[in-house]
Amino acid sequence: MSEPPQRRLPDRGRPTALIVIDVQNDYCHPLGRFAAAGLVVTDLDRLRAAVNAHVAAARAAGAPVVWVTMVYDDVADIGLLRESSPVDLSLALRRGEWGSQLLDGLDVAPTDPVVPKQRFSAFFATDLDEFLRSQGIERLVVCGVRTDVCVESTVRDAFMRDYEVLLSSTASASYFPQLHAASLRALGVLFAETSDRGVEVLNAATNQPRR
Repeated sequence: MSEPPQRRLPDRGRPTALIVIDVQNDYCHPLGRFAAAGLVVTDLDRLRAAVNAHVAAARAAGAPVVWVTMVYDDVADIGLLRESSPVDLSLALRRGEWGSQLLDGLDVAPTDPVVPKQRFSAFFATDLDEFLRSQGIERLVVCGVRTDVCVESTVRDAFMRDYEVLLSSTASASYFPQLHAASLRALGVLFAETSDRGVEVLNAATNQPRR
């Protein structure tokens, strides 16, 4: 077999949440610190529109929309990543500053949960799993930036926690298209469905109102 088959989620609906990863100014905006270092999200308007389309589908289905952000309070929070990052993280993604804020134009509701993190995976040292369990969530649609780092880390950790996962190929991005494609290909063998069906899967969600 020259190419491994790609995973597809069962067509039945399940209680679902949308997880949006790191669509923040420092990561994505042309004036952010990552763009200043040559790491640019191309076609940002398309990405923002795709994320908002997923958000609209989630809201229509009664599915939670969770915004995950990378935020640092102090240099000590950064750990080993400070040595390997091409960006000076002592200046980036600082809590309360413009760089750590979500991009303008995203459909963020005041009641949406926002989960701050300090490592790549949205599950590492956060209350994300606890929140999802409290909502009876069984399936995740994941999107955001960047596909091959924080998005991929989150997808792998979600699978290890027995969530079904769809990684939206249209509402995720990397600074390097070849790494975006490679991540989708690798994750799609086992860990998630990696496709453009995110809105379709959200439309099929079977969320019930929580008392």
